[in-house]
Amino acid sequence: MALLSIYDASELDQEHLSDALKDTDHRWEFISDKVSLTSLNPECEVLSVFVSSPVTKEIIDALPNLKLIACRSTGFNNIDLKAASERDITVVNVPTYGESTVAEYVFTLLLYLSRKLQNALNPTAGIAQLTGFDLRGKTIGVIGTGHIGQKTMNIARGFEMNIVAYDPFPNYELETQLNFSYVPLDELVKSSDVLTLHAPYMPSTHHMIGAEQLQNVKQGSVLINTARGELIDTAALIEALDSGRLAGVGLDVVEGEVLMHMDEEVALLRHSQIPEDLLRHGIEISTLQKMPNVVITPHNAFNTKEAIQRINNTTAQNIISFWYGDVPNKVKPPKREAGKLLLIRHAESEWNASGRWSGLRDVHLSEKGFHEAALLGIELKKMGIHVDYAYCSEQIRTRETLEGILGASQHFEVPISRDGAFNERDYGKYTGKNKWEMLEAIGQEEWEKMRRGWNQEIPGGETLKTVYERVVPAYLEKIVPKLSNGENVLLVAHGNSIRSLIKYIENIDDEHISDLEMIFGSIVEYTVDENGHILSKSSSAINSPPPHA
Repeated sequence: MALLSIYDASELDQEHLSDALKDTDHRWEFISDKVSLTSLNPECEVLSVFVSSPVTKEIIDALPNLKLIACRSTGFNNIDLKAASERDITVVNVPTYGESTVAEYVFTLLLYLSRKLQNALNPTAGIAQLTGFDLRGKTIGVIGTGHIGQKTMNIARGFEMNIVAYDPFPNYELETQLNFSYVPLDELVKSSDVLTLHAPYMPSTHHMIGAEQLQNVKQGSVLINTARGELIDTAALIEALDSGRLAGVGLDVVEGEVLMHMDEEVALLRHSQIPEDLLRHGIEISTLQKMPNVVITPHNAFNTKEAIQRINNTTAQNIISFWYGDVPNKVKPPKREAGKLLLIRHAESEWNASGRWSGLRDVHLSEKGFHEAALLGIELKKMGIHVDYAYCSEQIRTRETLEGILGASQHFEVPISRDGAFNERDYGKYTGKNKWEMLEAIGQEEWEKMRRGWNQEIPGGETLKTVYERVVPAYLEKIVPKLSNGENVLLVAHGNSIRSLIKYIENIDDEHISDLEMIFGSIVEYTVDENGHILSKSSSAINSPPPHA
């Protein structure tokens, strides 16, 4: 027999859940308010909440007997999944309950805007203020083709609308079944008369409709959001409305939607310090509410008797099944999006400028090199990638390059590690020698083998194979775990240590390593898998001639 604490419980919730749980041995208590530290029962073993209740680590830690969190919603971004996982607490949700319910609400908002009902309800409005537009023949862009997105397309077909869709994981069998076309997001934004969002919220979808997308929307289009407020950059949305690019917006969800409820605003005002993001969202919501071409509702799309019944029935069954070891609707934490690996070869050193091999010798950057480091930093800033951690070798030229890059890109607090594993190749007795004089002395073929070959020995120095054998283990041990954890890592190193690393990342064989071009004045960006091998690659370069290498 377990104690169930059921929060956000309306009278209808209480009626449904009491009936569905009546034949069990469980005990339950209903709390109409959202969950808070002050209202917890420490004996609670099952916590059930609606999406408006944030279940934080502090709340989870305060419930020593907690075994199950039962979300009465499809979304679960209000749950600290990491904290739940650390305590081996199961989280369940209601995967489907209101696809038709929410899809119908999309058209409730759309028809309100398309037929100017906000003006039609004003008895003093003139005929010009009441002129709307037909849906027939218009193009609707559906962002997210899950259950709700599919139902939305079915209804749109009834209005004889043309349909395009975007989904990062397209289901091409649906294209034929539902008679629509998958297109890239930027194409959908530009071609749609109506845009409707049905994507889940996660770090990768935060502000997926941002300033860039809203600058490119079709002039006079309408945007509907019944999914999650954080999918849209609200400040950019207001600008698109104010400029007239968007003709209207229907929002059942907004960023900071907790402020839609007066009791939450009053509670917030009692705090001595109000979070800056909530202040901003409060102003944004107030602005939207004053705009004549905007309709905002309080996260109400799910709210029909039938949908609430389905939510509560599924929730009760989730709770009952859990005690028998059957968890059909278990929530799995979304896989964290991998971080970016940024590789940069150090800028021109004083010895690069004169054509000498530096090896492990500490040689400072040239004047041109310091300038290049700043340009690389400016280029990194343009790329819009926040660096979470940075590595360089023990040689001063990589540290000087790294500091110039971080300063120019305004990364002032990035942790830095100087690691000997990423040092330049030891050139032994050739250190300090002029490359071009060596070319004349030993001939082109031997010179190329010595410079670019995989296992060519240098008297008193290292082969490229030796460099590889110290670079790759350090990469796998220190950098790949950070990338897997979603951190962006910058490595500033040398031509040979970077070549060795690229050999591993891109699975280049020993024979073809000599064909790999050195990287000067470039930023190479990788995403890699859990083993550190390439998934994607791109590069960006500054306008600066290479040194006399």
